[in-house]
Amino acid sequence: MKPAIVLMLALAATGALAQAPTAPSAVIVEPETVYSDAEREKDDTTARYFVGSFLESEPLLDGEFARWKQKVCPRVWGLKAVASWQVEHRIKEIAQQVGAPVDMDDPCKSPNLLVVVTADPQASLDSIADRAPVLVAMQDIKRLKIKYPVQSWYVSLVTDYNGRTFADVESPDGNPPTVHANLSHLFTGVTAQMGMATVIIDAKVAEGLTIGTVADYAALLGLSQTVQRGICHPAPSIANLLLQGCDPALVSRTITEVDLAMLDGLYHSPETPEVLQRQRIVGAMKAAMAKAHGGAPP
Repeated sequence: MKPAIVLMLALAATGALAQAPTAPSAVIVEPETVYSDAEREKDDTTARYFVGSFLESEPLLDGEFARWKQKVCPRVWGLKAVASWQVEHRIKEIAQQVGAPVDMDDPCKSPNLLVVVTADPQASLDSIADRAPVLVAMQDIKRLKIKYPVQSWYVSLVTDYNGRTFADVESPDGNPPTVHANLSHLFTGVTAQMGMATVIIDAKVAEGLTIGTVADYAALLGLSQTVQRGICHPAPSIANLLLQGCDPALVSRTITEVDLAMLDGLYHSPETPEVLQRQRIVGAMKAAMAKAHGGAPP
């Protein structure tokens, strides 16, 4: 990665952590869509899987999930100007669709969702970690290795019951920060939000994809804090696109109904009581899939 790009990434990280009546016509009765018990059960299984295995809960807060509360401002490096603009605007479009806050300025001034397309992903990751470590801050240093052609890293912001907000990164002594919680049966008094997201894409792979596919893949990883395990997901998802051995019926080059339902559930479920957040996201995701199927939400 060029030094200038790394410097821009570091600066971005620093900035982000601030009817007229008509004649009557014949009435056409549409056939009723039946949302069957089998479809409900399938959607329930899919929702529970995605929330349990695809979304990554906040490291310090087991069972709680970070989402964007500050306005999302995507920025793309490594593509030509027009292609970068297209990816950024597509990410904003998806963010609006699922209910995430979006900075609609063009260009937005404080990038916090960074997409890096590079011919040498590991060298780029190493350079970012060296020059702008906050972008890939995490508890597990082993994850500073490129394992997949599209990979993501996140920085979360945690707010405790005293109203103190801090980045969930290791302290100088190598230990996670101390969280002051107020535990009860359902409430912890501690919440999380996404502070930064970095998505690195192997340019060799990007060359075989359309701009729309690159944008949709980056949007899925950038709008949700996900965990990548290299396994095929048992429902149609763009996350299956670059994995080996997936059922072709479950591979998509565009963000899918299931992907959007997961994001919709993440952004439309209540954050409190904190202990119930996982169940709330599952329920909201099921409702979004039911709506997409033309049936009444469960």
